[in-house]
Amino acid sequence: MGDVKASKFNVLFKEDNGTQVLVNLLSKAIAEVDKENETVVRKLLANPNDPELTQKHHDTFENLKYGGYIVDAEFDEVNHLKLINFMERFDRSAISVTVMPTMQCNFDCVYCYEDKTGPIMSPTTADTVANFLENMTAQKRMVSLGWFGGEPLIAFDLIEYINSRVIDAAERNKAEFNSFITTNGYLLDAEKSRKLEKLNVRSLQITLDGPPEYHDKYRILKGGGPTFDRIYSNIKTLFKGTQTVTVKLRVNVGPDNYSSVGRLLDMLEEFPKDRFLVYFRWIFQGSEKNPLFHRKVREFEGTPKEKFQKLAELYYMALERGFDVMLPITNSNVYCEYDRVSSVLIGPKGGLYLCTVRVGDKYRAGRITPDGPVYDSVLYETWHGFSAFEDSKCLNCPLLPLCLGGCRNARMNGMGRGCPEELGYIEEFAKLWYRVQKFKKERTVK
Repeated sequence: MGDVKASKFNVLFKEDNGTQVLVNLLSKAIAEVDKENETVVRKLLANPNDPELTQKHHDTFENLKYGGYIVDAEFDEVNHLKLINFMERFDRSAISVTVMPTMQCNFDCVYCYEDKTGPIMSPTTADTVANFLENMTAQKRMVSLGWFGGEPLIAFDLIEYINSRVIDAAERNKAEFNSFITTNGYLLDAEKSRKLEKLNVRSLQITLDGPPEYHDKYRILKGGGPTFDRIYSNIKTLFKGTQTVTVKLRVNVGPDNYSSVGRLLDMLEEFPKDRFLVYFRWIFQGSEKNPLFHRKVREFEGTPKEKFQKLAELYYMALERGFDVMLPITNSNVYCEYDRVSSVLIGPKGGLYLCTVRVGDKYRAGRITPDGPVYDSVLYETWHGFSAFEDSKCLNCPLLPLCLGGCRNARMNGMGRGCPEELGYIEEFAKLWYRVQKFKKERTVK
């Protein structure tokens, strides 16, 4: 047997019931460790080349190798991770396009970083976008089309027009096509809901920031007025009027609504749990607007460890009540969808952008043309040229297999690495991930 070593990405922690759990962030293996094997596992991880130890506990040793907790001494875990990351970042067999048909919005959320002004995409630009997407169905195995804003349902006629054209082209070219919409949900009436499945819209992301008295403080109509009741009613109508459309329910939390999340979950009990999931994020500061509000959010978050612990408690609450949840950092082998060269973001005037937080004339990185995207080469190469595998701090970070370098927009804006909040408390994150996977497994078995 050749020399081996313990993986640098192991996390061993004790569950609340005393169970020891071993997680490997690279292989994504998760194992419960029997009490009688706990000492053995620790010794094997500390001394994996001890022949007497490995022979005596051969099966446990082999299981640790199988899970990636122990690897060959010559195996370069970082290079392996780099390959996995690059394969996803630079894969061009599929394409993901996000269209922002308008930056206008019917809401005036207290934490919003967008200007909420500007035109609706013209018919000429819509045709250019549709032509581009039709061409992509002949060149790619899969075309994904997301709708973002502003509020995209303001321009629902454009969603109908472009999606219908791409559906026909995908059928002709035998390509897979799917679509999704990020919306505030206020304009999602019964008529629009009935059309979603025909338009291949598989999922919606909608935000509810707590029960009505808190949501309606954060997410108000432009000009004033509550929004919760109508959104909630629209979600009910969506589930009744469709068979397959799913909902990702985002809950932005801060000092006002944090303690009210349980009451929101009480309300959500009437929704079909197999068709929606919940995820929680701290209120995001994407601009210098409303600085006092955002300072209060940061003060409430506390230390990095406290910040993630508070967020994890909300996930635990949701899991205990039987709600499926999403941990965004575990979804793919890139930090963000806009890390991929196959991701294209198109604005209302046909401008190209590198990130949904980086939109506006000063951030324009190119334009969509009848022949496809044409980028400013300097901006494009700067954005995609960064690699976590050339950053010494990233290379020594235990969260590297999931973070993969953090937020590119933060780096472009000189705001550091944009590290995720999970880094603040890795053991707690591993515990949360374990509970999420256990929940999903138990639900599948049932």
